[in-house]
Amino acid sequence: MRYFDLHCDTPRVCLKKNIMPDDAALAVSVKKGGIFEGWRQCFAVFVPDDSTDPQGEYERILTGFKQKISGFKKPERIFTLENGAPIKSTEFADRLAADGIKAVALTWNGENDLAGGAYCDTGLKPFGREIIRQLNRRKIALDLSHLNRQSFFAAAEAVDTVFASHTCCYKTHNHPRNLTDEQLKYVADRSGVIGVCFYPEFLGTKYAFEGVWRHINHLLNLGLEDHIAIGSDFDGADMSEQLDGIEKIPGLYRYLSLRGIPVSILDKFFFNNADRFFKNF
Repeated sequence: MRYFDLHCDTPRVCLKKNIMPDDAALAVSVKKGGIFEGWRQCFAVFVPDDSTDPQGEYERILTGFKQKISGFKKPERIFTLENGAPIKSTEFADRLAADGIKAVALTWNGENDLAGGAYCDTGLKPFGREIIRQLNRRKIALDLSHLNRQSFFAAAEAVDTVFASHTCCYKTHNHPRNLTDEQLKYVADRSGVIGVCFYPEFLGTKYAFEGVWRHINHLLNLGLEDHIAIGSDFDGADMSEQLDGIEKIPGLYRYLSLRGIPVSILDKFFFNNADRFFKNF
């Protein structure tokens, strides 16, 4: 099978634990990923809200992980930035483009110089709006996953390419990090994709397979068949044992098939929709 994951935090774990990308301790291990016929992986450079040196942390994580993974052929990798805290000037957009960053989430959970995340009330700031313009000029997509409702719409209106790398449906489970039907439809109307996250707190259940099915089913009922994708959040959250690494993905595929989701839709969810999104911008 082919597999495309819009979000994992493996680079930070590799650097923090000083391990290689094929280490069995990783949820997204290059060795484990050998089961896939095709595999594209978005690797997030995650900088937490409490970082005392966000630019330095960004540099260490990205450079260190690129060095560690350089000797491996798989997966085909895409680099993203989770939390715009390292961005302190408009010139940093050039740095992001030069580093091969393809998407940026303006915030993590709290507030920074750009906007407010899902756990605060601050909206999009003037500097954040200017940074969005700079990112847009460089064809860097905007990841809306972590923004609060006010920041979400203000930011999305100011950029060409939007998606939500790792989230779930608020209607299915009312967690503040999950997106409302209005937000989900907005992403789809902008030709974006929505990565269903495997974190039990977002799914609303410790039974991960069933939780993923419930959220996919809701997205399908909204008519978003061409916009569903995977945004696992592997190596970034405490997962259910049922779905705690990429070696469990084929089992999820079989489960969803048994629950009645056609292969044509499953292939969109596991690979095709995300692949189309990144090829089209």
